Amino acid sequence: MDKLASLSKPKIAVLAAFLYTAVMGVGMFYMKTVRGITYGAPEMMTVFWIVLLGLNLLNVFWVTRYFGWQAIGFRTLNRRQLLWFLPSITVLIAMWVVFLSGLATVSLSAAQWQLFAIAGFTTLLVGIGEETMYRGIVLHAFLTTNRVRWAMLVSAIGFSLLHAVNVFGGVPLLGVPAQLIMTFLFGFLLAPLMLKLNNIVPLMIFHWLWDFVLFVSPLVGEQTNTAVGMVALLNLPIEIIVGIVLWLQIKQVPERAIANVPDSIHV
Repeated sequence: MDKLASLSKPKIAVLAAFLYTAVMGVGMFYMKTVRGITYGAPEMMTVFWIVLLGLNLLNVFWVTRYFGWQAIGFRTLNRRQLLWFLPSITVLIAMWVVFLSGLATVSLSAAQWQLFAIAGFTTLLVGIGEETMYRGIVLHAFLTTNRVRWAMLVSAIGFSLLHAVNVFGGVPLLGVPAQLIMTFLFGFLLAPLMLKLNNIVPLMIFHWLWDFVLFVSPLVGEQTNTAVGMVALLNLPIEIIVGIVLWLQIKQVPERAIANVPDSIHV
């Protein structure tokens, strides 16, 4: 008999998120201490893709066993609500324009192009895995408590705490708080966007393209890397302002967010 089935959905989600974070921490430790690769270096992708592949397979287990794909956000997209996403998408486009402009001025080796391909695959796994866990499993599990803002807060905090393990990958201890704040704000915006859009796929695509351009821009040169990073900072006020507006708007669990949830996930 499945002992976890007797637990509430929030408890299962907390367990799933804890294991996700623990595996990431072990992967970071191995990458830094055994392979000598520091977090943020494009070369980390050559190691981390297998960790992320395993985490995505683990997500498939959690979703298929305890939640269901519609229940965690694979539903009909509410296209009209994409306007809320437009400011952040504009920043992302600007980041890519800066990156591609820099890329056009340099000549990359075959090994560097191969690293681009690996980074593309790895960051895709990041986008799918982290969105499935935090805007999918965690957010929707806590929506069953009928406390929508609590669910969004837990989702954002859980996503932020995931990045604390980056310290094992070589991120300076004093730099961790800043990273936690930035990732919390990222989750602060994406949690209500998930409820507005009613579909998790746009978040996955955005997350993937955002991480990819940040991780590969160092291959193009320090100037391009710095410029991409500066443009990315423009999203911080957007996350705060748009996030606050959405949090004020969403006062209860949207019916469409739970309409396709199996009865077994209701508390």
